[in-house]
Amino acid sequence: MQETAQHLVHRKDDWCRHDFNGQLKNALGPAARAGMAYRWGVAVVSERPCDELHQVLSRYACDSKIPKSFRDSDWQRPLRAWQDRVQNTADLMTEDAVLAITVAASLPKIQNNLSGDELASLVALLFELHHSAIQNAEVSSLIYLLLGGELGWHLHLLLISGRKGDASRSSLGGTARGAFLEWCQHEIDSVSCGLQGANGIRVVLASLVRCKKLGLLRGASDAQKQNWKSVGKTVANWVLTLSRHQGLAAFSSLDSKAVKDDRVTDGLLDQAVKFDRGTLGALKKLIMGCDTPAAPLSTDSTLPESMVHDARSKIVVMLPKWGARRARLNLDYQANQVRCELFHGKGQMIKGYIENNLQISGVNQYPTSGWDEVCEYTDKDVHYLEIEQDWSGGVVLQRQFVLVRKDQCVLFSDAILPKEKGGKLGEINYQCRIPLRESESINVDQEVRELFFGTRKRRAMGIPLAAPEWRVGPSECDLNISADHHLVMSASGNDRLFSPMWFDFARRRFSRKRTWRQLTVVDQLRIVEPCEAVGYRIQVGSEQWMVYRSLHGQRTRTVLGKHLIADFYCAKFNPSDGNFKEIITVDDGID
Repeated sequence: MQETAQHLVHRKDDWCRHDFNGQLKNALGPAARAGMAYRWGVAVVSERPCDELHQVLSRYACDSKIPKSFRDSDWQRPLRAWQDRVQNTADLMTEDAVLAITVAASLPKIQNNLSGDELASLVALLFELHHSAIQNAEVSSLIYLLLGGELGWHLHLLLISGRKGDASRSSLGGTARGAFLEWCQHEIDSVSCGLQGANGIRVVLASLVRCKKLGLLRGASDAQKQNWKSVGKTVANWVLTLSRHQGLAAFSSLDSKAVKDDRVTDGLLDQAVKFDRGTLGALKKLIMGCDTPAAPLSTDSTLPESMVHDARSKIVVMLPKWGARRARLNLDYQANQVRCELFHGKGQMIKGYIENNLQISGVNQYPTSGWDEVCEYTDKDVHYLEIEQDWSGGVVLQRQFVLVRKDQCVLFSDAILPKEKGGKLGEINYQCRIPLRESESINVDQEVRELFFGTRKRRAMGIPLAAPEWRVGPSECDLNISADHHLVMSASGNDRLFSPMWFDFARRRFSRKRTWRQLTVVDQLRIVEPCEAVGYRIQVGSEQWMVYRSLHGQRTRTVLGKHLIADFYCAKFNPSDGNFKEIITVDDGID
C-alpha cells in the first residue's frame, strides 16, 4: 500500500487512543526527559539557543510537562511561518529539517490546536519534505539522513499507531529504513558531510541515537547493524573531539546554558559515550574538565589520537594531550579563509577567520582556489598540518600549523611562493590579520615585539620570529594589534617570503629571560638571501628551539651548525653539547 498524507490524517484518532507520544517517551527512555532528545544539537547547528517553538513541540513529542513559561506560548504563529519558509529541500537549513522531525513527533499533541485544513497542510508538507529528500538529496547528505530516514520513520510510526502485527509492512517504513541504512553504509562520505562547517555533527549523532531507540534497526541484518554501530562510533568520537570545557562546541559562541540538553545527564554527550564506554568515556571526562593540570602527556592507548583530521570536510583538531586545560587548536579550512580557534587552556585567545592581504609589485592579489592539504603528520612530539591555496599573480600561499606537544608551543606560518618552477614574484607586501576574541586581554610590550595573552594571568606568549626583537629602527616585518582587535602580522620581501609566529603556552617559562634571532643560512660558504631560505632561534631561559624553512631550491644548507636538505625543519637545541633533538623534518621537494 502506498501511504499518503491524507491517509495519515484519517488515522489521527488512533494517535491519542493508543497514546502515541507515551510510546515515544517509553522508547526514548531517560533521553525523553523534558523532550531533550528532540533538541540535541539544535542550538549548536543554529548558533542560537533553541527557540520557543522547538522547546514546546519537543516536550509535546515526549509527552512531557510544559513549563509555566511556555504554557501561554503562541507557538502556532512561528509554526505557520516555518511552513511558509520550508517548501522543499533545495535550500533547507539543518535546523529546519530537525524541526520537521519534531513536528511529526508532536502531531498527536498539537492536532487539537489546528484546524482540519491546517493539519492536512502540515502533514502534506512533511510528506513532501520526506519524498523530496529521497528523490533529490545526496545519499551521504545530512538532509537524506534527517528527512529521508528519520522523518520518514516518524511518519511511518504515526501510520501504524494502534495496528497489530509486523510494523515493517508499511511501505513508508521500508523506504525510511532503506534510506537510513544506505546513509550508514556510506560511512566515510556521510561523516564528512555531517562534519562540514563543524556545527552539524551533533545533529547527526542525535538522529542516529533516536532512530535506534525508536526501533528503526529492528529487522535489519547483522551487517546493517554493524554499519550503524561503526558510523555511530565515528560520529560520537567527532562529537566529543569537537567539544571543549563544559561540553561547549568548537566554532560556537554558545554558553553552557544554551547547550544544556547536550551536556546534562542522559544528554547527547552521554549518548556518545555509549558507543565505546572505555575510550569515549575517558575522553568525555577529560573534555569536561576532570583532568589533572600537572599530569604528563598521556600514553594511555585507550584514548584516541589528540590530532584528528577529516580531509574531506577539512576539519582539524590538535591538542598536546586530551584535557580541558591544554592548549587547543581547531581549524576549518573549507572556505577561502581559514577559520581558527586557539585556546590557552579553558580560555580562548583566537577566534574567527584569518584574513590575508597580498600585493605583488604593488598590485593587489586574491585567492583563486580553496585550501588543499599538502602534508599531515603526527607523533608523540608534534602535530603538523600544511595547506596551500592558489592566488592570482602566479602565487601560492602555503600555511603551516605546528603544535610542539611536550613543550606546549604552536608555530603558525605563511610562505608566499611562485607557482611556476623557478619563478620570481618581484616585490611582496604581505599582511595577515588573525582575529582575537573580543574579551581577550593583550599585553603588548612597548620595547620589544612580544605580547602576552590573558585577562588576569599570563596564559600565552606570542613572538613574531621574522621581526626584530627590539622596537627600534626600520623593519620589513612587524606585529601590532589593530583597532578592531586583530593580531596583524606584516612583512615585505622579494620573490619569496616566509612569515612565522611562535606561541608559547608553558606558563613556567613566562618569567624567564627570552630572546629570538634570525639565523644566518649558508650554502657552500655563501650566505643565502631570505628569498632562498631562512632560519630562526628562540630561547627562553635554558630552552632553545630552531626553525628552518627552505623557500627555493632543494640544496644542502647549513644553519646553526646543522646541515639540512629539507623543506622545513624544527628542533630543540642543546647549546651545551650542540646537539639537536629533532621535532619534525618535512621534505616536499622544493623547486
